[in-house]
Amino acid sequence: MDTFDRRSEIIRLLQDRGRASTRELSERFGVSEVTIRNDLELLEQQGWLERVHGGAAISPRLLAEQPFAVRQQQHVPEKMKLARYAVELLRPGDTILLDSSTTVFELARAIAGLNAGGKRFPLRVVTNNLYAVGLLAACPAIELIILGGVVRGETGSVVGPFATEMLRSLHADKGFFSASGLTLTRGFTDADIREVEMKRAMLAAASQVYVLLDASKFDQQSFLSFAPLSAIHHLITEAGIPPEYVTACQQFGITLSIV
Repeated sequence: MDTFDRRSEIIRLLQDRGRASTRELSERFGVSEVTIRNDLELLEQQGWLERVHGGAAISPRLLAEQPFAVRQQQHVPEKMKLARYAVELLRPGDTILLDSSTTVFELARAIAGLNAGGKRFPLRVVTNNLYAVGLLAACPAIELIILGGVVRGETGSVVGPFATEMLRSLHADKGFFSASGLTLTRGFTDADIREVEMKRAMLAAASQVYVLLDASKFDQQSFLSFAPLSAIHHLITEAGIPPEYVTACQQFGITLSIV
């Protein structure tokens, strides 16, 4: 395991368990405690953890991930409004990627609505969002591709190396994403490294990247960055976002839709 992978695994372990000792990490990864201390020092400088006596703990300053069922009940009217706008950007025959966020789940619901009551709106949909799969599987006009891997029951998502490897062989016209937070310095962030790895792989597979983000997510940050603002093509949000984000979108040539 190289240095980057080891440090990523340290972050993942701390996220799952909260804290770990230097000795435990040394034995787990087969490296010296000096090497682990160097890893922890760097990760602390980057704001991903805090050093504690004998080891490290996840940083309490960063937003924690919440289960899908909890997040689904937050800002529902805003998410529905963003989804209704985004669905109008689709064209029959598009190949699209949908991430595992609750906001993009609302887009999946809107797509199902396009295919309700005998209507047909053909799409190829690639997703790791099992809740979206449950909605779209009943739509005969939709070719549905589920990314394979490890199921995270609390989020209803599929993650892991099998899924990211599958994405390397795929291409989509459009990818739709959301995030736990957005800042100008750290870009789009999310709470779990496995979800971040999936989002990065999806971003790489999409020709056009759309982000649906309600106003509450601006100037908020979570555990890990998965993309700078400059990496996207279209930001769909609401009125009342900080003006510096409007300026940044203009500077980066990003289409900004206020709905």
